[in-house]
Amino acid sequence: MTLWDRLGMDDKLIKVLKEIPPGPDAPEFGPAYVTIHQLAVELDQRFPEVRKQLDVPLGGGSTRHAGLVELLGKELVDKIKRYGDVYPIEAAQLSSVRFRELRLRGPGGRDLVGASRTDLPLIRLRPKDQD
Repeated sequence: MTLWDRLGMDDKLIKVLKEIPPGPDAPEFGPAYVTIHQLAVELDQRFPEVRKQLDVPLGGGSTRHAGLVELLGKELVDKIKRYGDVYPIEAAQLSSVRFRELRLRGPGGRDLVGASRTDLPLIRLRPKDQD
């Protein structure tokens, strides 16, 4: 059994994503997408023991470990590719075409994402799994 499984990460992420408030056009567009960074912050707020068990910072970068953001991103991409439509979480990409900067601030006002030239992953529950 992997650490991901021991921590019940799938169930925790589904719970977090179900608690993300829908946007005003939710009936037309389905559940809201969040960035992997927003998801990491929301997970950390609701389940701080996860980051403590993984022994990682919230963000990554020049720290000794990949951060929670990077670990979530890698694991979710792997699971979505492996299980496809059966997995209750889906991803999309926000293109970086024609934008120079996107800033997401975490708790305490710290930047989680600064200027980026890469596409940004967006995560949400599949509409069929929202209930």
